[in-house]
Amino acid sequence: MGIRNKLFVTFLATFLVLILAASGFFFFAFERSLSKYIDERQQAQVERLAEHLGVLYSQRGSWRFLLEEPRLLGRLYWLAGDRETRRERGDDKRPDAPPRHLTLLTPNKRPLLGPPPPSRLSQQVPIHAGGELVGWLAYPDQEAIRDKLDRRFQERLLRFMATMAVVGLVLSLLVSWLLARHLVAPVTALTRHTRRLREGEYEARLTSQRRDELGELIRHVNGLGERLDQGRRARQRWFSDIAHELRTPLSVLQGELEAMVDGVRPLNQDGIAALEAQVRQLTHLVNDLHDLALADGGNLRYHFRPLDLDSLCEDAVDAVRPALERRQVSLETTLPAAPISGDPVRLRQLLDNLLQNSLKYTDPGGRVRLELEAEGDQWRLTLDDSAPGVPDEALPRLFDHLYRVESSRNRDTGGAGLGLAIGQRIVEAHGGTMSAAHSPLGGLRIIVRLPSGS
Repeated sequence: MGIRNKLFVTFLATFLVLILAASGFFFFAFERSLSKYIDERQQAQVERLAEHLGVLYSQRGSWRFLLEEPRLLGRLYWLAGDRETRRERGDDKRPDAPPRHLTLLTPNKRPLLGPPPPSRLSQQVPIHAGGELVGWLAYPDQEAIRDKLDRRFQERLLRFMATMAVVGLVLSLLVSWLLARHLVAPVTALTRHTRRLREGEYEARLTSQRRDELGELIRHVNGLGERLDQGRRARQRWFSDIAHELRTPLSVLQGELEAMVDGVRPLNQDGIAALEAQVRQLTHLVNDLHDLALADGGNLRYHFRPLDLDSLCEDAVDAVRPALERRQVSLETTLPAAPISGDPVRLRQLLDNLLQNSLKYTDPGGRVRLELEAEGDQWRLTLDDSAPGVPDEALPRLFDHLYRVESSRNRDTGGAGLGLAIGQRIVEAHGGTMSAAHSPLGGLRIIVRLPSGS
């Protein structure tokens, strides 16, 4: 059974139970109220009749006037009822016979007038004349009287309740169907939409103005589709960039080897050195791709231990200093003692990538500044370099895979565009953050924040 049918049956059963419960409660309450109303009305009418009979007994001195004219008791009983009661009973015409449910008793409760007293007497109303008990008026259990007086009314009530139950059933069917359809409609739309996502239509989106949990679920599914679409485009761009990055060194290698085979280029030490440089660059690129794939999958291994970040920075600076001097780039450092907990190999890889990035992109005669300072419970490492700078639109994408600000730059200047991406994964694995901004020196500023180990 589908969810729509389940909801329909659930709503219908709930409505039916409520209708039956409400109808039963109404009928029970009405029965009790009607019985109490009839009892009170009958009691009041008999009491008024007892007062009239007491006055007549005082005037006549005995019950002979009733025994000689029994119909008088019926007329007195009719007069004792109020006008609305007589209309409800249909007793607008004055009766000519004594009431069939009343019995006049003597003071010692012997029948004097009317039908024989019933075995069950619900009420006995005394009749007084001049302060003396002169008789009793008795009437039977009101259940029998009510059956006679109100049978038609009860039948009409039952017919009305049956009609309302049928109307309630029809409304329950309609409302249950509408509710089930309304609640299941977004689920059905989500089912169709997820099927399209499964088939690769990541650009598909659902439109909904709902503000409930289903609307939130639709927005989450749309966000999932957007992420999948972005991932597909990134994966396509990633494959395309990898193919491009590998094609160039392989083409150079192939050209060099073909030239040597054809005798165009002599097979000497310089030619072999050129081939070895291309192989080294290709190996470095493949290793970077492997590290990035491990980092993205969370499989890059780390061995954390206490270390001094300042010493690690000094070693990395000493390694790159000769290359900076050859390009006539000045280097400034501010490295106070900075104890942290981290992986020295991966952090050294991060520092080498950052410094090599500044080395490649800083114009000759420029400046590079590396500063380390405490910032709350973190250490802030700031690397600034001079021109050329980075456009505003490029800053958010510097950490993307294989992204270079100028795609036309050759590999000797721009690299493969993987250093910052790998560095960001290393920083995140250490519980820190990495961001890029414009440098006050005119180039690029890289800010790395790492938790303090002290």
